[in-house]
Amino acid sequence: MKLQLEILLATALAIATVSVVIAQVPPEKQFRVLNEPSYAPYITEYDAGYRFLSSENQSFFTLPFQLMFYNTTPSAYVLALRVGSRRDLDYTRWIWDANRNNPVGDNSTLSLGRDGNLVLAELDGQIKWQTNTANKGVTGFKILPNGNMVLHDKNDKFIWQSFDHPTDTLLVGQSLKLNGVNKLVSRTSDMDGSDGPYSMVLGNKGLTMYVNKTGQPLAYGGWPSQDYRGTVTFTVRREFDNLTEPSAYELLLEPAPQQTTTNPGNNRRLLQSRPLGILSKVNYNCTISYLRLGSDGSLKAFSYFPAATYLEWEETFAFFSRNFVRPCGLPSFCGEFGYCSRGMCVGCPTPKGLFAWSEKCSAPKTTEFCGGRNKGKTVKYYKIVGVEHFNGPYVNDGQGPVSVNECKAKCDRDCKCLGYFYKEKDKKCLVAPLLGTLIKDANTSSIGYIKY
Repeated sequence: MKLQLEILLATALAIATVSVVIAQVPPEKQFRVLNEPSYAPYITEYDAGYRFLSSENQSFFTLPFQLMFYNTTPSAYVLALRVGSRRDLDYTRWIWDANRNNPVGDNSTLSLGRDGNLVLAELDGQIKWQTNTANKGVTGFKILPNGNMVLHDKNDKFIWQSFDHPTDTLLVGQSLKLNGVNKLVSRTSDMDGSDGPYSMVLGNKGLTMYVNKTGQPLAYGGWPSQDYRGTVTFTVRREFDNLTEPSAYELLLEPAPQQTTTNPGNNRRLLQSRPLGILSKVNYNCTISYLRLGSDGSLKAFSYFPAATYLEWEETFAFFSRNFVRPCGLPSFCGEFGYCSRGMCVGCPTPKGLFAWSEKCSAPKTTEFCGGRNKGKTVKYYKIVGVEHFNGPYVNDGQGPVSVNECKAKCDRDCKCLGYFYKEKDKKCLVAPLLGTLIKDANTSSIGYIKY
């Protein structure tokens, strides 16, 4: 009898414990919203069409953020968060996508049921996106004033949050986590919101920007370091210069505090706005700001100035700019191929010499060198003196020391190699599967050899 009583008590305790874990969403917090046409009079980013979400049980708007459907191509809708005011003369901006690689059609639904799983599904029930939070204690949904969309439990603890799943944008207070747990990934283009070739990842060696158009990620920007741990957060901080000057605001990319330090620079600011120095201060409250990895690989911050009478969004930081990193360092600055000097595309390198640059300037294709029909074909190169590859500064100019003939042989053997860059002074070799913008530098001993 005693044993039976103990079993009954243990079972009751287990049931009670489980019931806490699977606390259900109350009926008044549940919703099912249909993706259907609605009046949309305002201009939005990408010149997108959009549809409002409407539910008697739930608000999808917390000024200045709103959850909606948008599309840049017919009948291909993305569930997204938008930021901006309805009175904007400048267009509102899309700052988070749920299903950018898996759009839905007309009459699709967004629903939060009793089990706490937020689900985006087609009309036929096919699930296109979900939070995977069924039976995890979710009791409600809300959009916070900072733009974080959350599912929470009865104690307001977050079970799921959009801040953990950025797309191409960081909002103020949002973090990137170590080793690619989350990362920024660019759009393919304004019209195509699917994952593009550019990314920004926090790793053991720093916060790094990559381009991957060939299956091989190449670093082209960021803040190289071996000291970051945990997270880097995009944030805004109010600053006082002294008692006589007015306060300002600065944008920061701030690493998490270090458990161990090897030098005083471990906790330094990675990104801050300064007027004419590295970056610029912002002379208004810029807590509504975002950091965007663009479809062209650029990294820019934009801040919202609600007191403005025209164009409320202001560009407050650009990684590739005259005040930070040379614009020629952006792989796409001269399009597919070009020769860049002092922020201008000044030439199109060809086997016959340097011609005037235009958007038609193109690099060799790997298909010209890979494949059976080219087997045994003699590989030729044309030479460009005083030019660097965008990847060079992030890989210590390549491997070495090696001879120029050894460097050439590496490119000869690799059909995906479009050229190699040899730094005579240090005997360094960089083999390039992607060319993009070539950087002219009169002070370098680097010579480019382009395959043709």
